[in-house]
Amino acid sequence: MEQIISKKPVAAQASVPELAVVIPTFNERENIAPLAAKLRAALSDIKWEVVFVDDDSTDGTVQELEKTWRQDPRFRCIRRVGRRGLSSAVIEGIQSTFTPLVAVMDADLQHDETLLVPMFELLRQNQADLVIGSRYAADAGTGAWDERRLKISRFATRLSQIVLKGRRLTDPMSGFF
Repeated sequence: MEQIISKKPVAAQASVPELAVVIPTFNERENIAPLAAKLRAALSDIKWEVVFVDDDSTDGTVQELEKTWRQDPRFRCIRRVGRRGLSSAVIEGIQSTFTPLVAVMDADLQHDETLLVPMFELLRQNQADLVIGSRYAADAGTGAWDERRLKISRFATRLSQIVLKGRRLTDPMSGFF
């Protein structure tokens, strides 16, 4: 039996992303270009890809996503026709990538994309199993939420503490992790 071993480096290995950012979208057309630019700037020091998972937007989001991935192949889009839901979109985005680490964030520009790199580093250095961007951290906030939304968020956080049986998690309802 003869064994052939190639001594040539495999170019594809150099381009394998270390991080995938999964971003569910529905009618987010106006946010796509600014978000893409912010992600390019924030993630410049690591190998990454972005997976937009769109629930068949009706406002031109898919066309805007197409412009983005045509300009930069690190951006991809999964268009889900006939099915909807934030959790299932996140799961489908995660299942579509082979990267060792995955981040999830919203497309509405409420999450600070510059935190992705420090969050990534904590995971890469095995300092955490999960990193969550919390609205309740010392230098964070809830933006322009009204009192009703704040009360619902606080109630959901307290309820999750019961489910988590005492594990301390400041923002289990966060969409940025």
